[in-house]
Amino acid sequence: MNVNLSDELSNYFPMLKVATMEVKNLENKKLCEELEIEKRKIESEIRKNSKIYLESDIITKYSTFFKKFGNKYPIEYQIKSIAEGKSFPSQYTVVESMFMAELKNMYLTAGHDLDLVEGELNTKIAKGDETYINISDKEMRLKAGDIVTIDGTGIISSVLYGPDRRTRINEKTRNYLFFAYFPYGKKK
Repeated sequence: MNVNLSDELSNYFPMLKVATMEVKNLENKKLCEELEIEKRKIESEIRKNSKIYLESDIITKYSTFFKKFGNKYPIEYQIKSIAEGKSFPSQYTVVESMFMAELKNMYLTAGHDLDLVEGELNTKIAKGDETYINISDKEMRLKAGDIVTIDGTGIISSVLYGPDRRTRINEKTRNYLFFAYFPYGKKK
């Protein structure tokens, strides 16, 4: 799937990277024993090396973006939680796999039901007057300077507030779009 980046976004974040991955015809199971084993391995790795994770360049770069808005990078918080003994939350296997990849690689990722994404995708800088319903069913007003992706119907994700409710992955989803943002290189 092509993603159009606005000129303003490219000028503001000259080193911005956006990555997408489509996965098709995959059942979204409730439980997978092999996945449970892999979750425990990642948890163990994070607990043993949490300092390395938390001091990584990746966390530092994302944190710079989030701090600008008075927020904390969610993956940093999640790594700290696992380091303190918490476990991965149980969800459907595809969402769990995405979450595991996020924590292992520390890259912020949004997951969507590909069949619910309409038209082409456009990623741009938020003006601060846009709103959408996030995955938790809350209306979110975007902050000026946030990075947002829009399909033909509306906002599908924001770096600060995550994916939308309309295109969320559910138990019936079989075709997926994963969208990762790398908001590096902000101009001063």
